[in-house]
Amino acid sequence: MKNNKGQSTIEFILTFTAAVGFIFLFLKMAINYTNGYMVHHATYMASRSYLVGDAERYGEVSAGDEPVFRFATKIFKKYLPEQLISNFDGTLKENSPSNVNFSAFVGVWTEFHQVFSLGFIGGKDQVVYRSESFLGREPTRNEVFTQVCSAISTVTMGGAGHCDIHATLDDNGG
Repeated sequence: MKNNKGQSTIEFILTFTAAVGFIFLFLKMAINYTNGYMVHHATYMASRSYLVGDAERYGEVSAGDEPVFRFATKIFKKYLPEQLISNFDGTLKENSPSNVNFSAFVGVWTEFHQVFSLGFIGGKDQVVYRSESFLGREPTRNEVFTQVCSAISTVTMGGAGHCDIHATLDDNGG
């Protein structure tokens, strides 16, 4: 007869190692999902502020979307908990209305890299994550105000209307 002493110990070690490995794999995947959700929320908030912003609001009438993008970047950094995401390497990028043919793709996006797992299961290769928020660009508040003022001026009193009152709801994402 063969000696079977230690067989249950070896089986336990192999099974325990596989079980702990899967626990760590799923834990790292959960952290990656959580990081992705946090980055996507920050991207969404930055996109909101980018899409409702007007360059006129920042005192730079002819500057295009550059001051609005700077403000969106500030909002992105405000909402992004970089202390919780180790080695975050993403930067915010824009799809400007002047660079895209279809207004549904106007907004901001970011790419960042994270290791998929802890290494012993799933590998140590970095995965590229991308967060996009293209909400579509509506007319700016200034364009709407100009159009409404023009309509009021031509309709009321034979063109004698006034645009003295300008009330808007402001949504800067902050």
